Amino acid sequence: MTLDLSVRVRKVLREVHAQLASQHSYVERAVANKSMQELLAWCTEHDVHWQAWLSDGGRQLRFERRVLQVIDQTLSELNLVTSEVDLSQGSRLDHALLGDGEYKTTGVAPMERRVLMAQANCGAYFPEWVTASPSQWVMDLDWQTLQLNAYAHVLVVENRDAFYEYFALHPQRYQLPREALEALVIYRGNQEESKGCKALREACIAAGKPLIYFGDYDTAGLSFAIHGGYSHIMLPSESYVLERANDVMQPADQLKFAPAVTAFAQQLSSADPLQRLLLHNTQRQKGIRQQAFADALQILPVFNGGSRAAYR
Repeated sequence: MTLDLSVRVRKVLREVHAQLASQHSYVERAVANKSMQELLAWCTEHDVHWQAWLSDGGRQLRFERRVLQVIDQTLSELNLVTSEVDLSQGSRLDHALLGDGEYKTTGVAPMERRVLMAQANCGAYFPEWVTASPSQWVMDLDWQTLQLNAYAHVLVVENRDAFYEYFALHPQRYQLPREALEALVIYRGNQEESKGCKALREACIAAGKPLIYFGDYDTAGLSFAIHGGYSHIMLPSESYVLERANDVMQPADQLKFAPAVTAFAQQLSSADPLQRLLLHNTQRQKGIRQQAFADALQILPVFNGGSRAAYR
């Protein structure tokens, strides 16, 4: 027996609720639709008599408020979330308080709003069983709780190991520009854990806040930086890149990104240092892993839509 309604059926019923709330006396859906077939099968399993809901010779299912009331009463008796509840809102913990159903594919996923944030050493706030205080704190938090106005720039780090050592590496291996030291530093993440960073990035773009990308000097990393809405990119100096970039650190499977990166570079001025760095990568197929960066790093504006992004 199917105890609960599927997510697909619930979505349709939510739409019906909204239409009935907009002064519609009834709403019809084709019985042949897969979602309606699922609903009628569920009604049959739970002894809900639906035959009187048919119209147009049995081709349409007519929803009136009383029909939804019958469906919701049955759901309530089964201790399940009623059909008017928008499960796209709230977390799975919130949903668990509403009933016994499990809705893994709806609502806010555990990592959807969370980011890893690096903060420079905040002092010796560590218990005695920690043998050495780290040079930075790493915090897992909901990005919406951050006061973004407290930071002039947001800096996104591509690789996890570089992120964990972001402040520790300064100044032993490379020198960070002042803006990079003062920025809100976030790990980009992969797959599920990247959702929070993506949402934060989109919020920064909407607010016009400068976004700095700090990742590998390879075709994929450069493509992320110039096509991801970032206003700036942090890289080693041109002299360091020309001296140290090599074939080994440029994966061959990234060739697919090269045409778009080259096209982006060609719209830049020949005097632009970013153009030279982009073309050196795509034309010579030479790269440097972020973990191998050394010496002074520089922050370069990214040319977007005919204008240069600038710090504010």
